[in-house]
Amino acid sequence: MPLIREERPEDAEAVHALLVAAFGREAEARLVERLRASGKLICALVAEENGRVLGHMALSQIAVKNGGGEIPALALAPLAVIPAFQRLGIGSALVSAGLARCRELGHARVVVLGGPDFYARFGFAPAAEFGIRHPGAVPSESFMALALVPGGLDGCAGEMLYSTEFAQL
Repeated sequence: MPLIREERPEDAEAVHALLVAAFGREAEARLVERLRASGKLICALVAEENGRVLGHMALSQIAVKNGGGEIPALALAPLAVIPAFQRLGIGSALVSAGLARCRELGHARVVVLGGPDFYARFGFAPAAEFGIRHPGAVPSESFMALALVPGGLDGCAGEMLYSTEFAQL
């Protein structure tokens, strides 16, 4: 299994190439660059083996807007592994390490838009179960939330407010 570690400045080029290869477009690579530049990346991890970056995961600041104001949350996006190395557990290792790091940092909740079968194994459940709505038209089963601490999703009903860096996705 590759080494999972914090992203370093010298990883930027490899992370960009990895995201383009995994998604087949520049949008996710540009998102990470914008999040990095704005200081909104809370946790960015890479999976590295023999000096090669094989995977990347980012968690960034967002919020849930409800009647009481804005509740801080994290967005897990994007998660990517070089196509030739997918389905080997690298993505799972990145998610596990990233969620553990965010718990250590004291964060309470995370949302993700992705495959329900993959993310359910980490404890994610449909965000609608907690009254959290995605601002766009997305399949309800694909928009999920996870409490990082007991009660972390209590009182969080409302609409996700993604940071402006997500606007170009």
